[in-house]
Amino acid sequence: MSSVSAGGVGGGHLEDWTQEQEQRNRQQQQHDFPRTFYRRKLPSTLISFSSPEGRRVFQSAVASGGVASFFSLIEQLQTQPEPAYCGLTTLVVILNALAVDPRRSWKGPWRWYEESMLNCCVDTETVKQTGITFSTFACLAKCQGLDVNAKYASDSTVQDFRRTVKETCTSSSPSQSSQPTSFLAVSYSRKIVGQTGSGHFSPIGAYDEASDNVLLLDTARFKYGPHWIPLERMFEAMMPVDPDTGKSRGYVVLSYDGRGEGSDGEGDDGLSHLPQSVLFRSNKSKDFLRKEYKRYLDGVVEQGKDSGQDAIGLDRVISFWTKGHTNSSFIWELVTPQLQPVDSKEMKMVNSLRGVIKKLIEIDEGSKHLTSSSLNEAVDSSPGGECCTGSTCNSSGRVLEVSPEEAIYIVYLGSLPSEMRKKIINGACDEVDNEIDDSVREQLLAEAALVSYGLEECDDDF
Repeated sequence: MSSVSAGGVGGGHLEDWTQEQEQRNRQQQQHDFPRTFYRRKLPSTLISFSSPEGRRVFQSAVASGGVASFFSLIEQLQTQPEPAYCGLTTLVVILNALAVDPRRSWKGPWRWYEESMLNCCVDTETVKQTGITFSTFACLAKCQGLDVNAKYASDSTVQDFRRTVKETCTSSSPSQSSQPTSFLAVSYSRKIVGQTGSGHFSPIGAYDEASDNVLLLDTARFKYGPHWIPLERMFEAMMPVDPDTGKSRGYVVLSYDGRGEGSDGEGDDGLSHLPQSVLFRSNKSKDFLRKEYKRYLDGVVEQGKDSGQDAIGLDRVISFWTKGHTNSSFIWELVTPQLQPVDSKEMKMVNSLRGVIKKLIEIDEGSKHLTSSSLNEAVDSSPGGECCTGSTCNSSGRVLEVSPEEAIYIVYLGSLPSEMRKKIINGACDEVDNEIDDSVREQLLAEAALVSYGLEECDDDF
């Protein structure tokens, strides 16, 4: 199955919430009270998981080994907290089922994924109104460290889909004890399967080969509970074009093998697996800034060709992200400091990274506009601080003390070709400490690769 690095293969929309809200408004005008809903009746072509027939299908799936994904997913299945959160909640369920450590606090001392943590590619307040497309879903999954292998239905066949279902849902032995490392999610049209609403995301929990049914673990449980659907009908529901992307919907395998920080997967470019950033969080709603910056870089490159200099200089990057040296905090419009590490190992990594970045700034000839005195002037993390504006403010957590200069330098590295950034980083690591851990080099390369990935994907042009 070919990989789509961030394919726009489906939208997670407001379901039929908007239509129902309009209907409620009309009812309120007529009767002075809104109409509310308690669930929806499942179409007769689908089988409720808890029904007698649904239980028989499940028993058949167990007997044939088609429930390899089921138990890990059902342990984590939850109801999406917002009508448009099907994509976010589907991803949260899978992340927790894969036992991925979010490396940030949920409640008190506990670390656990929940929807508000998925803020690297989206503004969660915006998602409440619009849902997400599959390109954003893929971006979110990658930024949490997952391998992402996505497929447009229009570029696939029902046989390909069946093969993928079997690979993720079946095991060689019904009693196999090993935990799954991959799960399957689908983006599809509810209308095609006879349900109300439009685009939707769901995890696939099981497969029964005898009836050729897949189990949809619907996160909109206030509307439809888990249910069995014929595999061919499921594939048909992924075929219609999503009006938000101009592409068909599709399916995606999300995998995690427990690789920690520093695993650079396939290399710096075209990664299916991106290590999490330990320094910064980004915001998908700032894509307009990324596009503006890309146009600026294109202009810099063209000017360089005219003068015989192809490389992008640090001074030009500084000029953009300081608005011509007039606003040192402008960089926080693009990124914000990451939350504090959860253990001493991660804190050591952060300190090592900052040491290397400081050395890089010192030895770079283009850094003369980065004043040495401001290098240690960390961003104010309190509410109202220079990076804590609008939806980027996280008053419930502590953020790293990272300076604008350090952030700008990471963006500079992410603006360079991968081979050039490797040369710069490896040289600086050798100069700082010949015995510096390789994981620091790899994490710094990953930090720059994440910036590069964000710039590549901001056009949403797939």
